[in-house]
Amino acid sequence: MRMIKGVDPQLFKTLAALGDYVEDIVLVGGWVTHIYALIWPSEQRILERRTFDVDAAVRGRLPVRSRLRLGSQLEAQGYIVRLGGMSGPAAQIFQNPENEDLLDIEFLLPLTGPSQHQTVEIQKGVVAQALRYLNILLDSVMEVYASGELPGGDVVTLPIRVPVPSAFIYHRGLAFVERTDRGMQAKDLYYIFETWMNYPDRQDDIVREIDELRQRYPTRWYDRFRANLGRLFSSDIAEGVLLVAQQYSTDEPEELAHRRIYRAFQNLLRAIPED
Repeated sequence: MRMIKGVDPQLFKTLAALGDYVEDIVLVGGWVTHIYALIWPSEQRILERRTFDVDAAVRGRLPVRSRLRLGSQLEAQGYIVRLGGMSGPAAQIFQNPENEDLLDIEFLLPLTGPSQHQTVEIQKGVVAQALRYLNILLDSVMEVYASGELPGGDVVTLPIRVPVPSAFIYHRGLAFVERTDRGMQAKDLYYIFETWMNYPDRQDDIVREIDELRQRYPTRWYDRFRANLGRLFSSDIAEGVLLVAQQYSTDEPEELAHRRIYRAFQNLLRAIPED
């Protein structure tokens, strides 16, 4: 059991609010890099981009745990549902307007079939958004544990599951083009930059594991991954560089920051197989 310390209090309390269902979810959004920073501490680090919601991925329908449905578990913690789906039964975002310590939660699962947008009921009353490529994150998971005190004084230890860095990078390099929001595209690309730059001692492992992912999933996915990044990071003034720069907080001159971003992505592309 690998323990970590320093988990953001809001994130910890939100995970605790899931009760036994915390064992069913994998964090797949911006909080992933926060967990990486606690697993592999570093004195010099590209700034983490914190987020205000929890993206919780599941594989499919969830069993009822402790005789309490997921919707009832969250309702008991003060959560209410806001609808936010694009097709089918409306996808849901769980919000807690009465408790600012608890973050919004959205459930996600892998999209299968030809549909572009889809929602699926993962348990009675709880609907998740289905997204393409999400299985990459669910297939390559690492688990750590964290302890903390809840508002009532109880101390609990929770499992926290995140994708390994190689899967996180690979997924983001595919998924960002599915987004229509430029700000969300910029965040996805920044997460790649942050994860690659923050852990130079892990870069060889990341490259090796991306090659394994290339062989595990359809060849066209890998071709698309390389093409996406190659197109957006062809120079230090290319579109991808400018998008990442929107998220990159630094005191260095803009020209130097752009060059640093460009070189990071070029180093990644040179390190992984060409085909």
